[in-house]
Amino acid sequence: MAKQLHAVIAGAGIGGLAAAIQLARAGLRVTLLERAPLIDDAGAGIQLAPNASGVLREMGLLDRIMKFASTPEALRIRRARDDKELARLTLGPISEFRWGAPSLVIHRADLQRVLMETCAGERAISLRTGLRVTGFAVASGGVEIGALQGAEITRIDADFLIGADGLKSLVRERLGLGMADAPVWSGRTAYRALVRAADAPPSALRLETSLWLGAKAHLVHYPLRHGEFVNVVAIAEDRRPAEDAEDLWSIASEPAEISPVFANWAPDARDLVAAAREWRRWPLFDRNPAARWRIDRVALLGDAAHPMLPFFAQGAAQAIEDAAALGRAFTAQAGNIQAGDINAALGAYEAERARRAGAVVIASRKQGAIYHMRGLLAAARDIVMQRQSANQMMNRLDWLYNFTPAKT
Repeated sequence: MAKQLHAVIAGAGIGGLAAAIQLARAGLRVTLLERAPLIDDAGAGIQLAPNASGVLREMGLLDRIMKFASTPEALRIRRARDDKELARLTLGPISEFRWGAPSLVIHRADLQRVLMETCAGERAISLRTGLRVTGFAVASGGVEIGALQGAEITRIDADFLIGADGLKSLVRERLGLGMADAPVWSGRTAYRALVRAADAPPSALRLETSLWLGAKAHLVHYPLRHGEFVNVVAIAEDRRPAEDAEDLWSIASEPAEISPVFANWAPDARDLVAAAREWRRWPLFDRNPAARWRIDRVALLGDAAHPMLPFFAQGAAQAIEDAAALGRAFTAQAGNIQAGDINAALGAYEAERARRAGAVVIASRKQGAIYHMRGLLAAARDIVMQRQSANQMMNRLDWLYNFTPAKT
């Protein structure tokens, strides 16, 4: 009887949870280690483009996700200073027809809840919280992992280790893959808020994703939880040095810090920003994709391998793609796993994903520069957008949204 492989995944974010499900369904036993003592409802909305929702459908999770998610009817791009519409891309059924899956928006906590409940239903998955990975060593029979729980060190033995532990990945550092390209402050900050529908301007309640483009800043918003809230993300250039906080995702921020950035914007944008009672600040760091994603029996996934700026809203989507590729790599080796086959599976995973994710990182950087143009460059950008047909807009997104592994 073939040995059941044991995988340890460091990090129980969206990528780590999705990878655990994929590996369990490939016949492996999986231990998820999460440093936080509880996985709570922190966070805000995220966009799930068709390349992500298609994977979630293949995992059999889309129907459950749709109980919480919304399907925007359109993407509307506007000029910040005067509310001039620059472009409108119809989504809804067209997304299914064009890219084979829906374009969705969902609260991060709702997506995470579906993934966690799915993990709980898989007997092969064990989730252990309050455990921080502190180191590991590759031995002839596998990987020995050290984790800290309170003041106590725990040792866990596995056949291989996946580092899904985020931007400041300890696994990446211990592999020596992050020495030359540490996270770099991008000079931009994202501010996130949830505005109750009753407090939001009526225009913000439309079932669409709105993108406002201004000088050195942009604003994205869309309804969440079937219209209960409006998710607001304001990204602005910021000269202050960024904190070196461990949790960069949700630093409390005062409304007075945000409102001056949008003082000269169109009334609907100003009113929406003013309606937010609580803001969370997220300093944006940039980092090159890892030159290698694995060494021996240790590999990276998600932000640990390819952290990206949020201008294409692809961070979660690329982690979900990673998880699917990892599952495929081990499914292909099912029933015939030896030490060499583990390396072959991890190598196949790296080969499938590295170029694709790296291209999305670069595209996200370029998109940020386009969003924040000013002066003559912004005027030229606006003219190009206004002259584009809907089909031309979709053509530019095909490489990203209509993705299958065979096209790599």
